[in-house]
Amino acid sequence: MDNSYEEIEPSDKKKVTKFQSPIPTLVRLRNVLLGKTKPDIYTRVTFYINLFIWITFMLWNFIGYFAIASRSLIFEMKKISVETIIQNRGIELGFDGDDFVTRLAVVHGVGILCWGVIFLGLVLLYRKRKQFVFFVVGGVIFYVGMNIFYLSFQFFREDTTSYDKIALLVMLASCIIHATLMSNERRGGSISFFGEAEDEED
Repeated sequence: MDNSYEEIEPSDKKKVTKFQSPIPTLVRLRNVLLGKTKPDIYTRVTFYINLFIWITFMLWNFIGYFAIASRSLIFEMKKISVETIIQNRGIELGFDGDDFVTRLAVVHGVGILCWGVIFLGLVLLYRKRKQFVFFVVGGVIFYVGMNIFYLSFQFFREDTTSYDKIALLVMLASCIIHATLMSNERRGGSISFFGEAEDEED
């Protein structure tokens, strides 16, 4: 009698791969930074206005620092002398050309750190922590001071756009006003200019 057997090959197990949406990760990151509790509408409006301002200034400082740090590469690829352009402007402002390039790079580098501190302040603002105003106002004042005293007031007046000046003023004014309203709320008043706000349903 023949002992025959059939070799049963295991069927290939198909690996089921599901599309992993980044949304849950973003939500968790948002909850870590901003917390799970949604603040009142006035706090949210102040936060989002200043977040937009923060994004524009942070991007500008990153671009400025990258352009100066990569000026040799930019010249090789695009034949645009970033260094010469900055040196000429520095001479017009009364600086030595090379010294102005170094100073401008320092301002952009320190500016990135300043706006990092300001972002921390905005996170505290969303969480309605009264300390937020020190981070935001302190960061903005230090950033403006670097532009005026480390470079020059003429640079700040002529090379800083009207948008920059208005945006910085809006950030300072809105945060100082909001800090005052938060103090009023802690004393039993309203955070709104218009009296008690109606409760929102999440």
